[in-house]
Formats: sequence, structure tokens, C-alpha cells
Amino acid sequence: MGNVWCIIKLSKLKYWLWLSTKEGLNCRIKSELLQVFGCPEKIYLKTRKELFEQTNLNVKYIDILSDKNLKRAEEVLFDCEKLGIDIITINDSSYPEILLNIDAPPVVLYVRGKLPNLEKNPAISIIGTRKATAYGLMVADMFGKELAKNDLTIVSGMAKGIDAAAMKAAISKGGKTIAVLAGGVNICFPPQNNILMGDILLTGAVISENPPSTPHYSFYFPIRNRIISGLSRASLIVEAPIKSGALITARLALEQGRDVFAVPANINSENSAGCNKLISDGEAAMATCVQDILKEIYVFKKTSLKNEKNDINKNNIASYKSMDNIYSDNKEKILEMPTLKNKEQKVILQLVLDGAKTPEEIIELSNLKASKVMTELTMMELDGILVHENGVIYKNSNL
Repeated sequence: MGNVWCIIKLSKLKYWLWLSTKEGLNCRIKSELLQVFGCPEKIYLKTRKELFEQTNLNVKYIDILSDKNLKRAEEVLFDCEKLGIDIITINDSSYPEILLNIDAPPVVLYVRGKLPNLEKNPAISIIGTRKATAYGLMVADMFGKELAKNDLTIVSGMAKGIDAAAMKAAISKGGKTIAVLAGGVNICFPPQNNILMGDILLTGAVISENPPSTPHYSFYFPIRNRIISGLSRASLIVEAPIKSGALITARLALEQGRDVFAVPANINSENSAGCNKLISDGEAAMATCVQDILKEIYVFKKTSLKNEKNDINKNNIASYKSMDNIYSDNKEKILEMPTLKNKEQKVILQLVLDGAKTPEEIIELSNLKASKVMTELTMMELDGILVHENGVIYKNSNL
């Protein structure tokens, strides 16, 4: 009976990998397709005519979904079996429930090691600059150790500097850790953290939404950051310049309704400018000791996720977890086209239409804060409004 169940599961996994590896479909569209149709097999079985009738998708998206070739999915499945990589779909009971509360959660997670129980051991992300100072490394070490001793899971992108220091500290105290990579989980990035990656696999997991052997392209990193913040009950920014990936993660955490903490430091230090600004702008609470975070987390554990969209998210969770969610025949089409969420996105889109090609150009022309521009660019890419390839930004031609 067990062998039969495994065969059935592997058969269904092919459809999950077919959908999740579809290039040209952004995370939001994949997630909404699943909420409507329930599982990728049902999407796969839809004819071109049915997709036109039941969605508002552009013809180019319909073309992508009309390609029923399973070769890429079978290749990924073979690689995962060969490399010992687990595949967790959004409908699996082992999928982190907290991650379902974010916009466009990953359809599939590729996992090496074992994901900690985030209900029992809630996660805190500790992130910051790769070019950390001695002060920043000392602080990351302190918080990593103290949070681990309080049974909290440490999450980061496993980058050099602050990320690595916090994870090493947590591991030294027997703590659990999760590294979220931008590329494949079989490729250590950065390469010099190979020993750290091995230690993480003994205490937790290395995960990604991208298949094995996917290169760690730069444009994957901002999108990856939503998973770091999404897994975490709170994010702690230790050292971060104004223009940094850590600040993008902080903005994403705020969008997701998570708590953000920042460590204050020398006002003349470029590495501390981002943290000090988050605190002065009221976007992050000041953290000078572990108790500043623990008192919020203990409240969090009693009151559940502090997110004003909780009621909606509970419905989403039920939708993702159910394999019986079938499209009901009505006249209203599903999958509305993405809309701009705020005035900053309108400004950014207009600049792109006027010829701006890089984040730096948009920052200079818009007079918006660099951190705000980077956050909105990430959200617009997740929504499929903009496409970012090889350092160039342009409007999605499918819309």
C-alpha cells in the first residue's frame, strides 16, 4: 500500500512542478490559479478554450498554460530524488502555515535538511550587510545565541557578514536554523559558507522556491526576501546601509504585517544608516537586548499573527489546503489583472514607460526613498507588472 501511495504522490508532483517551473508566470498568478482550481492537475487538464472562458489571463499566459509538456517537471523530479531534496507543495501539511499569510506564497519549496516546527519554535530573521563591522558581528552573535537559547528558529539568506554570524551563533547554542537561498539548494551561495551550510543542514533546513541547480541570479534575491520575512514572526536588522537587501526585507516584513526591529548604532556609520532611519521613521522598534524582541514574540504566540488581513488569510489557508476546490460555473471570470497598489507604484510605472531602465534611474528621477523604490519594484515584479532581467526593468508585455 505504501508503494502505491508513493507512486500516486510522485505522479501528482509532476503537475506541481509543471506549474511551478513555468517561466513567464509570476508567483501571484500561480497562487491565484491554485486558489481557484485547487490543484495543478486540474489546471493542467484545462483546455485552451476553458482557460479563455474561465480566466482573464492574457493570450501569452494562456499560451504558457496550454503547453502540456512535462519534460522539465520530470527532470526536476529526477534531480530531487538523486540529490535527496524534498519537495513540499503549498497543499502539503508540512508546508509552513505562516508562509500562507503572505502575498504570492511559493507554490513549491525545495528543502534540504528538516524544516523546524515553526509553531513550536517560531522564527526570527536576523539580517544585515555583508560588509559587517566588528560591532555588527558582535551584535549578531549576541542576538543569535540568546534567541536560540529561547527556542526560536533563526532565518536568514546565509549571506556573508551579519546573516552568517547570526546563524553560526544560533548553531553554537544548539538552535534551529533555516537558510533561504535565491538559487538551487544544491549550490552553496556564497561558496565560502560551505561549512556553515553543512551545519545548517544538521540543525534545520536550506530551502528555495527555485529548482535544483538554478543559478543564484541577482534578480532572484529581492523576490527571495519575501520568503525570509514571510517565515518569520519578526525581522531584526542588525547593520544595513540605506541601499541594502536587508532594508528590502524589512519593508516586505512590514507589508506582511510582521514586527520589525533594528539595532541602533553610530550615526556616522554608513552601515548603521538604514537601521537608524528605520527607527527614526517609526518603521522599526529599537532592539538593544533580546528581551525587546522576546516580549513581543510571547505576545505574538498568544494572539497569533498580527496581521489585519487574518480573516482573509484563514480563507486562503483553507483554499490552499483543500484539494477539492473546483471552479464553479458562473459568468464572472477569475484572475483579475494586477492593479497598482499606491501612488509610488504609479510613479515608478510611469518612469519605466518613459524609459527608465534601472533602479538607480528610478530613484534619481522619482525623488522617492531608495528603500521604498526597491520594495515597490519587488512587489510590482511579484504582481507581474514589471519584469527585471539582466539588470534592466521593463513593463510586462503580457499585460
